[in-house]
Amino acid sequence: MKKNIMIAQLMLFAFLLVNSVTLRAEEKLATHVNTLPDGPDITEADIKAAQKMWGDAVVAIGAAGDKAHEVAKAAAKAAYSFELGPIQFKPTLAADQPFRPDLEGTLSYFVAGNPKYSEDKGFALKPWTKVRFDNHTIKIFGNKAMAMGHYYFTAKATGKETKVEYTKGYVKMKDGRVLLFLQGSHLPYVKP
Repeated sequence: MKKNIMIAQLMLFAFLLVNSVTLRAEEKLATHVNTLPDGPDITEADIKAAQKMWGDAVVAIGAAGDKAHEVAKAAAKAAYSFELGPIQFKPTLAADQPFRPDLEGTLSYFVAGNPKYSEDKGFALKPWTKVRFDNHTIKIFGNKAMAMGHYYFTAKATGKETKVEYTKGYVKMKDGRVLLFLQGSHLPYVKP
């Protein structure tokens, strides 16, 4: 009987310890976890329009000269869901700080100049003359969608296309805006 009570007490202690650790972990993650709001159903046409807007913005940033930072800031605010909390953005050429959850990190990747992100060279400043999307798949879940495929960036200097793999998550807001909450970009794997 005493042995059963002791086992029960140990099990209770283990349960409380595990839940205490879990609660602390959840509290620590709270600033990185948020939900996406409901809204009108998103369509394939909405996603393609958002992709075109994003690609056109990358080209416009590179063509903006001294106004590149202003153009990039306006484009980022129009394209990404910063108003909903941290975004999930893994830029193609970011290694030291591979995740950019906010406007500051996103802008640095596209136009550089932020000492917190010294690896950034200003991806959109290349400049590019065209961005085209080739969606492999699009999955729609009410007002949310995921798209995966390749996008191709045409360099102004050479006319050569750079092929990049992407996964993007979109949410359609109640006011009809389609915003990115997720973007992972990677150069294609090259066999050794």
